[in-house]
Amino acid sequence: MRSAYSIEQGPLSGATRTTFALTEFFSVGPEADSLPWHKTQDLHKIEPHPEGSEMRKRGGSEQPIKARRASRPKTRKVSTATQSIADLQKQVGALTRELKEAREQQTATAEVLQVINSSPGDLASVFDVMLQKALSLCGAAFGQLVTFDGVVFRAAAWRGYEPGPSATAPLPGMALHQLVHGERIVHIPDITADDVYRSGNPVRRRLADEYGGRTAIWVALRKDEELLGAFVIFRTEVRPFSDKQIALLQGFAAQAVIAIENARLFNELRDRQAELRVTFDNMGDGVVMFDAAARLAAWNLNFQEMLELPDAFLAGRPSYAEFFRYLADRGEYSADLEAQLSRANEDPRQELRLERTRPDGRIIEVRRNPVPGGGFVLIYADITKRKQAEEAVRAARDAAETALRDLQLAQARLVHAQKMAALGQLTAGIAHEIKNPLNFVNNFSALSVELTDELNEVLKQAALADTFRKEADELTSLLKDNLGKVVQHGKRADSIVKNMLLHSREGSGECRAVDINALVDESLNLAYHGARAEKQGFNISLERKFDPTVGIAEVYPQEITRVFLNLISNGFYAASERATEAGSEPSLRATTRNLGENVEIRFRDNGMGIPPDIREKIFNPFFTTKPAGEGTGLGLSLSHDIVVKQHGGTIEVATEPGSFTEFIVQLPRTMAAQAK
Repeated sequence: MRSAYSIEQGPLSGATRTTFALTEFFSVGPEADSLPWHKTQDLHKIEPHPEGSEMRKRGGSEQPIKARRASRPKTRKVSTATQSIADLQKQVGALTRELKEAREQQTATAEVLQVINSSPGDLASVFDVMLQKALSLCGAAFGQLVTFDGVVFRAAAWRGYEPGPSATAPLPGMALHQLVHGERIVHIPDITADDVYRSGNPVRRRLADEYGGRTAIWVALRKDEELLGAFVIFRTEVRPFSDKQIALLQGFAAQAVIAIENARLFNELRDRQAELRVTFDNMGDGVVMFDAAARLAAWNLNFQEMLELPDAFLAGRPSYAEFFRYLADRGEYSADLEAQLSRANEDPRQELRLERTRPDGRIIEVRRNPVPGGGFVLIYADITKRKQAEEAVRAARDAAETALRDLQLAQARLVHAQKMAALGQLTAGIAHEIKNPLNFVNNFSALSVELTDELNEVLKQAALADTFRKEADELTSLLKDNLGKVVQHGKRADSIVKNMLLHSREGSGECRAVDINALVDESLNLAYHGARAEKQGFNISLERKFDPTVGIAEVYPQEITRVFLNLISNGFYAASERATEAGSEPSLRATTRNLGENVEIRFRDNGMGIPPDIREKIFNPFFTTKPAGEGTGLGLSLSHDIVVKQHGGTIEVATEPGSFTEFIVQLPRTMAAQAK
């Protein structure tokens, strides 16, 4: 007969599979009932092999089987089978125990890992579970798990007894001292037989006498050779720990080291998060973060307070669109800004930077920055004070620039005044020196004309030949004509000297506010009556187009009147000359306009105009287009200095040859505007 037994062993410290097979051919009798096997009834199913059988199945094929030798004793076969079954029973029992222990270890490891995962920062619960499982799996009665800070050991978890002092120093000769000096395991089969116990050490005495400790083991917790603590396990009987149990304790020690490191990292992370939270909440700006789905993820207190957002709204974790709509409905944005932001919010991954004014008047700067991996951050900064400071700096800068311009203008005026004063003094001196001999020339020329007439009267009474008398008359006539020309040019020279004296003056009168329309109208009347008095039969059409809103301006009335009289007189002259040549009616139009901070005065005549090549020279001193004796060339130059240099205004000319000439004067309304 052939009998086969197969036993399968499942996971054991990983996964092992063990198969035992026993194949034997034997014949049994009734004595099989006495075999030490818990299922001997299976042996009754074994039938003897028929004597005449030649074949048996083996692996599905027919193979010849040789017959057993008849001389072999049957009792020996039964004895061998019985012994094999007993050995097999022992192996099965051992494997079953190993399987149970492996399952218990696996379960304990899973429970420890679960505790580590569920309590990453709570080492007390993790150590307590580890110690419990270690005692249970190793068949120990009591023990503790201690930690080491480099100086002393402290009990972190204990079961079955009360540990001694809260802090224990590693004394020489003690097991903990051995661990400090590099040992990984200290295994004492019987602590009562140890020299430390015999020396009367109170700790060992207490463990053995009070708690019944006998076999003890210390397993170090090490991380990169650094001692972090130890497992201390006791049995109450003398039974050394097996290699498997020691390996189990070392596994728990490794897990404890991992738990300690995880707790350290977790605590560091938590502390760092707390620091970041404090920093986050104490930032001067308001910060809010939205995740990849554009929903509110985190914010600080400044953000909430700056925008006055309620807790209930933020607790709902709104989306970015909901957040934007909430602010828009509350009136945070103007219509234009809302439309701009709506377009910008279509792609929140793009960077954004803008400034807006809140309803309460504060100016907020908003920056949007994308976050790697999705999402974005909004940073709100209250820049009201910064803007106020910038505005103050800008105002101070403008004031400084204005002061600098005023200083430069005052300096330029002072330099100009000094130059003009020196030039005026020189001109006045020259003019006075010229005026005296010029007066003699003019006076004696006029007297010589009278003497020529008297000479002619005397010659008429003398008896002269006709030829001689004719020559005398021609000479006296020629002399009289020459003296007339001397008188004419002498008067022109006298006019030039008078204008030089007038031009050299620094100005007279005081600056005061006057009605511009009234001043222009008065100048027109003075110029008109002066022209009629100077030239009999003079007539011209005057047109006044005064803006009633021109109002008043701060000027030097006497000087501006001189300017107006000069421009009006030039217009009278040009219009009269064209009327004489072309037979047209002379006319002059005076116009005033209100330009806000400035006033404008225009004088337009219908004269012959000014050619382009002369136009650029008309404001030069001593330049004139009038015939000799009718102009000095100082009128427009003097007018230009009064308007531009004295009043800070402008004077321009617009002309069209053969049609018109128009002088345009613009004056600042106030002296402060003149300074600018």
